[in-house]
Amino acid sequence: MPRPTMSIDFTCQKCEASFELEAQDLIEGTEKIICPHCDSKAPANLSEDFVAALTEMRAQIATLSKKYFAVTLALEAEELEDEIDDDDDDADEEAEDDDLDEDEDDEESEDDEDYDDEAEDEEQDR
Repeated sequence: MPRPTMSIDFTCQKCEASFELEAQDLIEGTEKIICPHCDSKAPANLSEDFVAALTEMRAQIATLSKKYFAVTLALEAEELEDEIDDDDDDADEEAEDDDLDEDEDDEESEDDEDYDDEAEDEEQDR
């Protein structure tokens, strides 16, 4: 059975040149994500996370292909950027909602404190 191939096209953000790498070469560590035109490279932690995700995706595709379906994959980063931006906006809105909830809790606590102070004053008056 032939080895499945997954070619990944990159376009350098620095020099705008394009280059292609094989996912398997990245996984095996024989290639790094480095622009061959200007030597720009991704940070090590990002590259490691990317390779780990490729490894997992390749394993899942192999399992799916073997038992259920042949898989062909096409992915455009621009589409992902839009989704990530939307997710970030949702996360920001949730954080704002949490902040509002905390503010409301603070107000309730202050109200409780006022009530406690009034109750103490009444007891002292007795």
